[in-house]
Amino acid sequence: MIELPSHEPADYRCPFCTIAGGAESEFTAWRDEHVLVQISLHWNPVNPGKALVIPLAHHENVYALPDELAGRIAHMVRRVAVAIRTGYPCDGVTVRQNNEPAGGQDVWHLHTHVTPRYIGDGKYQGVPVRADDREREHYASRLRERLR
Repeated sequence: MIELPSHEPADYRCPFCTIAGGAESEFTAWRDEHVLVQISLHWNPVNPGKALVIPLAHHENVYALPDELAGRIAHMVRRVAVAIRTGYPCDGVTVRQNNEPAGGQDVWHLHTHVTPRYIGDGKYQGVPVRADDREREHYASRLRERLR
C-alpha cells in the first residue's frame, strides 16, 4: 500500500459508506463481513443490471486498499461476473475499477463495476441514466439468487 494524495473533499459524505451502513438494502444482492454487491444507481440503457462490488470499509482507491481485502474483492468480482453471465441474458461482462479523477473515479470509495455486455451494444457511446428503482430491485433479486 502506498500513500498518494487524497482527492476526497474534506466535507465528503460517502454514499457507499451510507450503503454499507444499511441504506438501499433492497438493491443489495450480496453482503458479507467484508464486501457488498449493489445494483448500480446509474447504467447505460443498453446494459441494465450493472453491479458494483464495494468493500464495507472505506478505502478511497486501489492504492489505499490492504492486500488481504484486495483478494476478497477480486474473489467477489469473479463470482459476480459469473452470476451476471449465467443469470442475465448477456453475451459477456466488462469489469472496471477507476482510480483518481484522471482515471475516471468520481466516488471516493473504492468500487468495481461489473457490467453485462451484448454483442454490438456500443457501451461507451451512450450516456448513463438513472436506473428505475423497480428495475434495480429486479436485478438485485436475480443476482441474489445466483450468488447464494
